[in-house]
Amino acid sequence: MGCSLIPAAIIKVVVLDFDGTLIDSNSLKYNAFFKLFPDDPESENIVSAVLDEIFEKSRYDILAEIMARRQRRQPEQNPLALKNLARAYNRLVLDGAKHCRLIPGAKEALDFLAARLRLYVSSTTPEDALKEIIDFRGWNDYFVDIFGYPRKKPETLAEIIEREKVANSGVIVIGDGESDRLSARENRCKFIPVQKIFPLSEVARMLGDG
Repeated sequence: MGCSLIPAAIIKVVVLDFDGTLIDSNSLKYNAFFKLFPDDPESENIVSAVLDEIFEKSRYDILAEIMARRQRRQPEQNPLALKNLARAYNRLVLDGAKHCRLIPGAKEALDFLAARLRLYVSSTTPEDALKEIIDFRGWNDYFVDIFGYPRKKPETLAEIIEREKVANSGVIVIGDGESDRLSARENRCKFIPVQKIFPLSEVARMLGDG
């Protein structure tokens, strides 16, 4: 659906992904998985393969799959419980996510959008950690609400649409991942992809401000 088919006046809500959309944390999150497992070629290959397949899923899903594949290769091992690995992962990435650089244009986009529309965050980062990062960065006032794991993006988006009492066409999803695109498609909302910079100019044109 092209931007010209959506009248700017009906756009009321923007739902934003977080990692890779507002903060440049994807490489930080990716590399942290390798630090949790032995530094040997077999473990590295397993971690790489899992990340290639399901990097957009939650850290719990990723860690569980890595553990399962390692267990099949080395049945005698006694890996840490999933929750302990998840805690260790969280310690590795939380501080980095608080201090890593922003996606270029993200701060300008938040200022621009928050003055015009109702903003939400929907992420696969655990909700408590996500809220801690956003609070640390002083961004709470930008958002109506913040949603993270274990919530699923399609269900979160449907909940936001129902809460706001808006038409599906009045909601824009902005993110850098396939999960963002699919959640928007499932809920019949406009999707704008993020690549190396935040696509503020496209959003502004859609709103008639560009």
